[in-house]
Amino acid sequence: MAYLRDSPHFMNDLYLRNLFNELCDMKKYVLFILILTATKAWSQPANVAFEIQGLNADTVYVGYHFGSQKYLMDTLAVKDDAFVLEVEKVKKGLYFVYRPDYYLEFILHLGDYRLSTSRAGGTREMEVQNSKENSLFQQFQKTMIGLQSEQRSLSEKLQEASGEDSLQIRRSLQQLATDQEEFRQGLISDNPETFLASFVGLMDEVAVPKMDEISDEKERQKRRYNYYKEHYFDNVDLSDPALLRTPLLHNKVMKYFNDVLVQHPDTLIQGVDFLFNQVNNEPELFRYWLVTLFKKYAEAKIMGLDKVMIHLIEHYYLTPQVDWISEEYEKTLREEVAYIKHNVIGNEAPPLNVVDTLMQPFSLRQVASEYTLLFIYDPDCGHCKKAIKKLEELDTEFANQGVEVVAVCTTTDVDKWKNFVSEHNPMWHHTIDPTGKSYFRVYYDVRSTPKIYLLDGQKKIIAKKLDVEQLLDFVKNAEKL
Repeated sequence: MAYLRDSPHFMNDLYLRNLFNELCDMKKYVLFILILTATKAWSQPANVAFEIQGLNADTVYVGYHFGSQKYLMDTLAVKDDAFVLEVEKVKKGLYFVYRPDYYLEFILHLGDYRLSTSRAGGTREMEVQNSKENSLFQQFQKTMIGLQSEQRSLSEKLQEASGEDSLQIRRSLQQLATDQEEFRQGLISDNPETFLASFVGLMDEVAVPKMDEISDEKERQKRRYNYYKEHYFDNVDLSDPALLRTPLLHNKVMKYFNDVLVQHPDTLIQGVDFLFNQVNNEPELFRYWLVTLFKKYAEAKIMGLDKVMIHLIEHYYLTPQVDWISEEYEKTLREEVAYIKHNVIGNEAPPLNVVDTLMQPFSLRQVASEYTLLFIYDPDCGHCKKAIKKLEELDTEFANQGVEVVAVCTTTDVDKWKNFVSEHNPMWHHTIDPTGKSYFRVYYDVRSTPKIYLLDGQKKIIAKKLDVEQLLDFVKNAEKL
């Protein structure tokens, strides 16, 4: 129960002060305004009367969870430890009352209801009137905190126990884990239509069968993994936008993409399509996940995942569903597709349409090597000169690994190019486009130089965005497979 371990019931004053600074940060406030104006209108009214004995404050802030962040919604005046939150159009979710020295979570939903507690009592001692959601939330918090308290106590005893005592404590810990799971499942099954049931469902872990009937260990692990992947979202309604206003949904989905799915672009694309199919065109969810996943894969450090970004642009951003981006940004996205789509890992290398030193047409198919290192450079580029020097230092090692170099000059100045060729390895395949009309600058994303690609014997792109030494290591490791 990471959520409860990290919940404000266990947070110190330093955390609360930091949270206050975050909520008051102007940039985050502006982001909050953008989110409000970009999503659908708030849909239902609510009137929530609070009384927090001993609060001793003139004002409180009310905010809510959204994705991986917290946002400020309102500032309320306090009189005699009481205040009222009035919301004309409610978006259901997990909200909080906040001051630098106080934090209280509650569930916001439509209707009129009352929540009363003391400053020290929090949710555990709350009296709830006319709100099933908050009554269930209080029951959930009290029960889980009690069970976790027992768990911590037993874990401490286990460190000093031995023999039969140790075994007994371990059995008790297993029973507590079972009790927690049974309590959560009972709450879900008894209250299936509530927000809290959906919220608690986010905490579930998949119980993977042992599958001992399968004798082959490799096959058994494969099937257990597939079961885990297929059942990962069993108790999660991915089409419910209210779950965005919890601290759990974002992490649940990110774990799916980071840890559950194999980090291969085609597998991740299947995961993207699965998620958006589950979202079922719900506008708020669609927008949140599109923006979140696009940022994730546009900034990905793993080679080849730009294919996922291109899929998000072509199949989601550039569709009628997206009407919130400007013409300028749409143009930027289309440009990104044009520059990256043709050179994703696994694609056959696009044609170069260049000539060799005899001014004859040159094709990559002329290079009959196990690997081809495609090096695109500008002779006046400082970074290119450094890369060329490294490449020359490793020429022999590349040749020993079956790598031939195709050097493509980006300038159309033939004389400058010839001077360059005369000073460098004559065994390289030196090429140029003297007309400047070749599309290789787009096909190979030559918006900056140098650009280096590694092709296999069939001229498929197998590596890019690596420096010279990394490419040599890549080839050596590939040879060992």
